[in-house]
Amino acid sequence: MRWHTWRLDRYLVGEIFGPFLLGFLAYTFILLIDFFFESAEMIIRRGVPFRQVGELLVYFLPSTLVFTLPMAFLFGILVATGRLSSDSELTAIRSCGISLWSLLRPILALALLLTVVNGFLTLYFLPRGNTALNDLRMRILTSSISRQVDERVFYEEWQGLILYVFDVVPGEDRWKGVFLASTAPGSKNEVWFAEWGEIQSDPDVEGRMLLRLENVVSHEVDLLRPDNYRTSFNRILDKALEDPYAVDKAEARRARYKHLRELSVPELRDRLLEPELPVELKKQAEVEIHKKFSIPFACVVFGLLGLPLGFNRQHSGKATGFVMSIGVLFVYWFLMNNGEKVAREGSLAPWVAMWLPNLTFLVLGVVLLARKNRDRSLLPQRLDLWSRSIVGAVALRLRQRFKSRGPRGLRRSKTGKNGRNHTADIVLRLPQLRLKFPNRLDRYILVLFLSILSLAFLSGFSLIVVAKLTDKIDEILEHDIPWSVVFEYLRYSSFQGLYQFSPVAVLVTTLAAFGILTKRNEVTAVKALGISLYRLAIPALIGAAIVVALTAWMQNEVLPAANERTAQLEDEIHGREVTRSYRRADRNWLFGRDRFIYNYLHYDTRREALQRLQVFEMDTERGIVRRLYADEAFFVGDGWRFDRAWTRSFNALETTGYRRYEEPTLAAFPETPAYFEG
Repeated sequence: MRWHTWRLDRYLVGEIFGPFLLGFLAYTFILLIDFFFESAEMIIRRGVPFRQVGELLVYFLPSTLVFTLPMAFLFGILVATGRLSSDSELTAIRSCGISLWSLLRPILALALLLTVVNGFLTLYFLPRGNTALNDLRMRILTSSISRQVDERVFYEEWQGLILYVFDVVPGEDRWKGVFLASTAPGSKNEVWFAEWGEIQSDPDVEGRMLLRLENVVSHEVDLLRPDNYRTSFNRILDKALEDPYAVDKAEARRARYKHLRELSVPELRDRLLEPELPVELKKQAEVEIHKKFSIPFACVVFGLLGLPLGFNRQHSGKATGFVMSIGVLFVYWFLMNNGEKVAREGSLAPWVAMWLPNLTFLVLGVVLLARKNRDRSLLPQRLDLWSRSIVGAVALRLRQRFKSRGPRGLRRSKTGKNGRNHTADIVLRLPQLRLKFPNRLDRYILVLFLSILSLAFLSGFSLIVVAKLTDKIDEILEHDIPWSVVFEYLRYSSFQGLYQFSPVAVLVTTLAAFGILTKRNEVTAVKALGISLYRLAIPALIGAAIVVALTAWMQNEVLPAANERTAQLEDEIHGREVTRSYRRADRNWLFGRDRFIYNYLHYDTRREALQRLQVFEMDTERGIVRRLYADEAFFVGDGWRFDRAWTRSFNALETTGYRRYEEPTLAAFPETPAYFEG
């Protein structure tokens, strides 16, 4: 008997392993693709080499595997037990006197093994991976910006600043001759000219970069009131490459204390012993300690819950298991994140909040398994009867609507008046194949394709929401963001995620749909009727074309507004209170053919007029030697006419000349209107 039990255990483990591996690869791939798309802009714009891209993925992998291992295990159990249930193998096993509790033995053995693996990832690899990932990101940002900035090209990637470098030092990440200007809206204007410049990481604030300028001359003026003009000199000047008002006390505190997710359990315990540690950070540290143990234990909980849920399914197939695993995960992570919120607020003890989801699902799994072992439904009797009646009524209507008719030429036996059966000859006539479009076969394949596609998008959406919520939970709790704002952020940010996920969804759907058709031998039957695979693929191509049309519409009509709203909500989540522009202003910077830098708000091609024009005459050794401003400038013949203008000349810090023009004045510059039109 033990030998047969051992064979049964091995058989069940083998049934679970295949779907588990499939789910593990699918879930991990989806999260890695989402991370890659989020980092794609940084990778492309910064010119990150392939080796560092691989390092980014490797360092991100531990935080992904911590999620995907329990998810894939639940998926494997649901698919395996669902297949055994639909093929009546579980019924046969139970008829031999083997209870469901006995089948739980190999599942719990696998669950304990995965718990150990996941615990090892959480305790050792996850903190090191998060630390290495953040450090690598900062190295990429600081080193690649210096390489990305080309000499004599305007660099506009920083909010509120524009950079122009005269010379890049070969082999070094330093620049010689740096022109920097503020692009904040309004009449107040500030520009700087530095002898040297470079990019450094801010030692005081985590995740922020500094532009360090040496031997700097600053020019500050109100363009509409140029009489009050100030110049100053700084030996060293650091400019933060993000809004300084966004760095609040919470971010300064995070700079003092290393991010808690980057700490191991001994380091977290050492933090708890620090007497000057704020109470809020102590609660966060306790939450992180218990989370490092409660998340791996989810493998055991999902193993106990998956057996009754899978046994309850009436049809086999991976799609149902995929959806059920996503649903269970979504509920579990929602309870986990809410528990973290109430624990940091002090409403619950950290250990209670972090272990409550596991306890809830553990009790639920035991209750469901006990009911199923006694051949009872998972739901209470009245609720089960009500749900079955609703589902049965819907299924009956669908069967009546789409009931297939018998083929023409098929003669059946009939019952006479005397009760005897009169058997007639059965003549099977194969109908002549009509390949009109769309026929019943096209509709069948298209419905199958769209149903699998909807499941793929649903799973991708759920994983993206869980990943984004996990990534932002620290800021959400730290700044006490209402859940209404969080849900709105998840809703608008999901549009971009689904847009990026759509090619992968179509690929997975195509493979799954034709895999199902092949498994059911329907492809063979269709080919036997003379239908080629090219003709069979037309409905799938139509489904893919529908996705292309929807994504194109989203790109033009939905994503611009959704991404703008996402940026606003993200600023609110991060605690940024300063209003900023989320669309690049219509400001233009050009370097002339000689030594002039032009800045204007708008160029009117019909009138050949420049509005709100500034001209900086530059000297690479002395900096700004002359500056001109005009509300409007018109090209007249061989020169420019300036209206409401003023000029100022400099020799380093000293102002050598200043003149304000009340009347229009003429001046010659080498640039013509054709230069500004290009």
